[in-house]
Amino acid sequence: MKRFLLIAASCVLLAGCGADTGSAGTSGGTEGGTDGGGPTLTISSPADGADVGSSFALEFSSSEEIGPTDSGKDHVHVSTDGHTDDYTVVTSSPFQVTGLPPGEHTVSVTLQHADHSSAGASAEITVNVTGSGGGSSPATTAPEQGQDYGGGY
Repeated sequence: MKRFLLIAASCVLLAGCGADTGSAGTSGGTEGGTDGGGPTLTISSPADGADVGSSFALEFSSSEEIGPTDSGKDHVHVSTDGHTDDYTVVTSSPFQVTGLPPGEHTVSVTLQHADHSSAGASAEITVNVTGSGGGSSPATTAPEQGQDYGGGY
């Protein structure tokens, strides 16, 4: 009987050690972050749904220190309208977005590790660009010197 209790107790202990705590999590909306206490990323300006000009400052904050990829620090990818493969590497806030044509656009930010793998936090807003745009392809400040990331924004 003692042997049975010892085996049962060991099984309970092992099952508890393998439990998923949700620390990887996913983020959504402008709140960013994860359910398990992981990194967070938020957009503070412009507000979701705001009317903006053809050039506007995107202000965001991260719970992780960000910097150039060659520093080993995390960074942010900025993309628009669901074109996540066409992004700009951003290492500080605010970030100037320019060249979006008039109309409604979704601006997304994702926190990335230095190797460009996901750090698990993201946020997005929708803006309405008023006035004249700059063409069909958005442009923003240049990516890190010597880096080319999918045509850049």
